[in-house]
Amino acid sequence: MILSKALSNKNILLFSPQFFGYGLEVASKMREKGARVDYFDERPGNDFWTKAIIRVNKSLLTRKIENYYIEIIKKLVDDHYDFVVFLNPEAISRNNLELLKKSQPKAIFIMYMWDSLRNKKYTIDILPFFDRKFSFDKGDCANEGYGLYFRPLFFLDSYRNVDNIPHKMAIDLFFVGTLHSDRYELLMALRKAGEKLGKKIEFYMFFQSKVLFYLHKALNRSFRKAKQNDFKFLPLPKDKLIEKLSSSKVILDIQHPSQKGLTMRTIEMIGARKKLLTTNQEIKHYDFYNPKNIYCLDRAKIELEPHFFETPYVDLEASLYHKYSIEGWLEDLFCATH
Repeated sequence: MILSKALSNKNILLFSPQFFGYGLEVASKMREKGARVDYFDERPGNDFWTKAIIRVNKSLLTRKIENYYIEIIKKLVDDHYDFVVFLNPEAISRNNLELLKKSQPKAIFIMYMWDSLRNKKYTIDILPFFDRKFSFDKGDCANEGYGLYFRPLFFLDSYRNVDNIPHKMAIDLFFVGTLHSDRYELLMALRKAGEKLGKKIEFYMFFQSKVLFYLHKALNRSFRKAKQNDFKFLPLPKDKLIEKLSSSKVILDIQHPSQKGLTMRTIEMIGARKKLLTTNQEIKHYDFYNPKNIYCLDRAKIELEPHFFETPYVDLEASLYHKYSIEGWLEDLFCATH
């Protein structure tokens, strides 16, 4: 009711990277709550090289990015928005944002980051253009110069009560995710530890391209014996992912070692009511943490606790399931008085 009142008949301009469809899901929920939403990709392209260059040296794509946003702004000349929302921006420049703000003088500009700013160096330059700024990273929010408010991620409606879907628990430990940093090395150590305990382990190890796989194989010693057939180069479809989650006792999360904010996968397991094995020790400081549901791994010394796989998930308070839902997340972005 709160969100519907805030969004009913509002015009929203949304920019988000194409990250496993989350931008589209956010737009869909906004529309469900009565808003009219125009959605654009935050980046001018989603090929491997465009994404890589934006992160390493965005200036090489200055003209492409400028032209992309200028064309969008021209299309919006007769449109007037109540809110302009950017999810995890990294491509747009200060000049583009200035033009966009001039074209939408009455709009409230909102930003949400699901990456740490240390990994998004260009984003710091555009912080002053936003009226409301949120991040999943407590460290970034502690920096008063950034003006960020702390807000963890959310789970989509499709993850609600995954544990109630009738499936045989055929998998003891399941992981799905892209490979970066030390993930592969930790996954191999966990597979070995799990098999010693007689546990059924299943990993869906994803690379966005075969180029990335061969770069890792050439540069990362732990990949030397890795075989291409062990990896996937297409994301696991959501219906298949839900099926795997419902068939699994415990879900594995390995965050980037330089990241302290909780991953999307971690929050999704709240909605799914699934037990979690994670390398992120910061989770112990969150309101939903329960050692009966969450087991924290030591990256330096991988050990599994057999008892954790046998005990049932313990339900949380109802208010926590709402807080971490996509609706609860949107309420904070649009209704909070920050």
